Amino acid sequence: MSTNGVRLFYCNCHAEHSQEIYRHPHRMKSRTLFLLAIGLLILVFNVTWIIFSPRNQAAAEVFPATVNRDCAPWDGAAFTISIPLNDGTMIHISIWQFPDISLPVTYSFPDDTGQVGNALLLHEVGLPEQLNGKVFFWQVNQEGLTEGKFDLVTEAGQLFKGQFKAEWGDEIVYCG
Repeated sequence: MSTNGVRLFYCNCHAEHSQEIYRHPHRMKSRTLFLLAIGLLILVFNVTWIIFSPRNQAAAEVFPATVNRDCAPWDGAAFTISIPLNDGTMIHISIWQFPDISLPVTYSFPDDTGQVGNALLLHEVGLPEQLNGKVFFWQVNQEGLTEGKFDLVTEAGQLFKGQFKAEWGDEIVYCG
């Protein structure tokens, strides 16, 4: 038997003497590492499932909205989502790019680069208010429904959170 192996004792309950078993140390390490990796993956999966489980989240209100073509400040393509709220105010979310987004995307406001867009709260009377937060789109295309969700707040701390389903409006916009 090899002397560079790990010595394990095997108890044969029907025999008078114990038998020694030798195993190579690398073989035990790989099995232990494999079981440890599986255990960690199961733990990460369970924690992720508990945290992001839909049953733990309150259903966000779904607002009907309108999406229209718009112009970016430099006269480039853009689109604006208008979400009327129950109290007479309206959220306007302008994204300064062509309205063809095929993959899910999140935009953060205010936009420090001045290249993404803006989110405003429009009151029935008075000046618009800048909104801070995030807006998520599953996809945007001009042939179908534009869906997404928003989590925005005013500087005074008023929170606006929900989902929207926007139909395309018929406004004609010429940029440039």
